[in-house]
Amino acid sequence: MAGKSLTGCCFILLLLVVAQEMVVQSEAATCENLADTYRGPCFTTGSCDDHCKNKEHLLSGRCRDDFRCWCTRNC
Repeated sequence: MAGKSLTGCCFILLLLVVAQEMVVQSEAATCENLADTYRGPCFTTGSCDDHCKNKEHLLSGRCRDDFRCWCTRNC
């Protein structure tokens, strides 16, 4: 009986944490812009992400289908 109660409490706690995380993510709107200083074609998202974070001081970056580096920032 104690095992079921503990499992139920853990499940409810997990639901609360997930719900709170969803609210936090929906409040912070993000926008994507073409990286200002990234040069050359973008083949690896890791290099684009590193560039956006360290050179342009933004949240993240990713390569898109057009082989250009796009940085994510708060709107």
